Amino acid sequence: MSTLPLAPPGPVPAPDRAHAPAQARWAPAVLAVALLALVLYSAFSHGAGSLTTGARIEVGLAVVAVLAAIAGLWFGTLRLAAPRLALAGLALLTAFAAWSGVTVLWSVAPDQTWIEVNRALTYVIVLSLAIALGASDPRARDWVVRGFVGVSLAVAAYALGQKLVPGLRIPGLFDLNQTGSLPRLQEPFGYWNALALFVTLGVPAALVLALDRARRRAERITGLVALELLLLVIAFTYSRGAVIALALALALVVGMSRAALRSLMWLGVAALGLLAPLVLGLADHSLTAANVPLGRRESAGAILTLVLLASTTAMVLGALRLMRLEETATVSHRQTKMIGRTLIGAVGVLIVIGILAVTVSSRGLTGTVSHAWHSFTTTRATSVYQPDRLLSVDSENRWVWWREAAGAFGDRPLAGWGAGSFGVVHLLYRRDTLTVNQPHSVPLQFLAETGVVGALLALVGFGLLLAAGIRAVRRLPPGSQRLLAASLLAGAVAYAAHALYDWDWDIPGVTFPAVLMLGVLVAARHPAPTASRATLDPWGAGPRVLALALLTAGLCSFALSAALPSLAATKAANAVVEAAGSSSTAVRHAQSDASLASRLDPLSDAGLRVEATIALRRGDLDQGRRYLLQAIARDPTDGQAWRELAFEELALGNTRNGLLALGRVLALDPHAAGARQLANYIAAIRAEKLTPARDSATAHPVGQS
Repeated sequence: MSTLPLAPPGPVPAPDRAHAPAQARWAPAVLAVALLALVLYSAFSHGAGSLTTGARIEVGLAVVAVLAAIAGLWFGTLRLAAPRLALAGLALLTAFAAWSGVTVLWSVAPDQTWIEVNRALTYVIVLSLAIALGASDPRARDWVVRGFVGVSLAVAAYALGQKLVPGLRIPGLFDLNQTGSLPRLQEPFGYWNALALFVTLGVPAALVLALDRARRRAERITGLVALELLLLVIAFTYSRGAVIALALALALVVGMSRAALRSLMWLGVAALGLLAPLVLGLADHSLTAANVPLGRRESAGAILTLVLLASTTAMVLGALRLMRLEETATVSHRQTKMIGRTLIGAVGVLIVIGILAVTVSSRGLTGTVSHAWHSFTTTRATSVYQPDRLLSVDSENRWVWWREAAGAFGDRPLAGWGAGSFGVVHLLYRRDTLTVNQPHSVPLQFLAETGVVGALLALVGFGLLLAAGIRAVRRLPPGSQRLLAASLLAGAVAYAAHALYDWDWDIPGVTFPAVLMLGVLVAARHPAPTASRATLDPWGAGPRVLALALLTAGLCSFALSAALPSLAATKAANAVVEAAGSSSTAVRHAQSDASLASRLDPLSDAGLRVEATIALRRGDLDQGRRYLLQAIARDPTDGQAWRELAFEELALGNTRNGLLALGRVLALDPHAAGARQLANYIAAIRAEKLTPARDSATAHPVGQS
């Protein structure tokens, strides 16, 4: 085990926690609450995936980290300690964040690279704080497990409310009428797979609360009810990826908890409790069809609510009786082995029956496999709204995006195209009009954007943390602590599995809890927190002040880095609205905001493009052209900027320059909608069959957004 304590290592005087202020003594608990609050906020902010909410989270995290540094470096109540394997994983993820920053030198989307670097640093900070939390108080795992069950239960209640009481609305606070045009649950994340993954991370935690006999009955019942509701939410998201991740997480909990039969028993109790509402929720047309009137959905939701309450009540009554039976009944080791073998045999029989059923089907075994593979790899528009998609093997175009990412990696295998750049790179490799910003696979995203260097740093780093987590679980004897550790590991494994086929890295709302769980799990464990201000005396006040100042400066720089792109984007957006005004005052404000946006984010061309638009509306074509040239110098792969420049050049009579710019538009997105019309337009100009209008900077046949 290695230790990187915020307090110095080596012989120290006896701890004297009485001299630390109360707020410092409670630092681990406060840190746990702060981290869980950030998880909750990110969940109810659409996963904190937008630039604005992401910046708020990052600034808030920087504040938490500064306070944690004060508690650790000045009062000694937090310490960063973990086994060498875990510290190596942390170091590699930190190196990945640094490498992502280096890729801005050649990135085809430098403004997105800046945002991606901030995101990677955010996860490193969360991981470091989680390790410090786990190493500073032996109750940390319990806090995180119980806290995340509460957070995931709040998210599940909000999500289920959209089915149960869709007419409930409090203006300015929430509106549960979210399933009218889209019956598939996705709020508060705004993305069904993210919602499903988030509650999947809470399932192992809820399960261990329900089966841990050392806990009070009320807490066990709460865990059981939470388990039922979380599973129901996963089903109503129709997320196949979450089901796969859930199966892996549950298998890990059952296998590593040293309470396999009891885990299966309580999982079965929850399954029986959700059976009736699950069948009703997936079968009732008013709950599964799109564009159903609110009145019908309210009626169906009322029936579903009654069924859920009745089934939950029956489940709780049965669970109380089962808990009393647990106190008296005993199962011998021989009986346990026999039951286990029977269950394994039953699973084997079901698998054989399934294979035989496929074999005798109309397509046969090989035909069924071939058809499934064809469905998986075919690009087509598919319905994502019906429950029967749970039985589909369609990849929803993931195969196409994976091939695009593989092609991008093949062309730049070492350094990649720049962190966060796939939205631009995708346009070069697509063969259709589908638009996407991520390849829906985190490993492939890393390979395409950061090359083999970045991918190895990130994937090996996360792998080392998982390996350290497995070791942490295996070292623990059977009991409550092992159950807690197994649930945390299961959550991290579920995230890792799901990230193979989705874009979870770009959704802080699902990555935060996974990183938090992993960090608390791999932290070095001690019987009690022993650090205090007295342990810092060997350093002296001077070095501690210097270290705290440097760390605070670094975190403030991180907060500033997070805030600037968001503030610049806001200013640019405001400038667009103001520029539409007819008054000279509004135009001056727009010019001021656009200019400020350009200065705040030197990697983005959004402000310069707005300034070009303002100049064109004033009739100053030359100034508009200069702004567009500056915008392209900042972001040479911005196809919209090239398009605007092209028609500006044509309007000024610079036909050769206009044709070159139009050619660049086609090169950047050769399969865009309207690409053929644009190519024909270029050909017509070259053949002098079409004379571009000289009295308008925006006159062209293919439209300009």
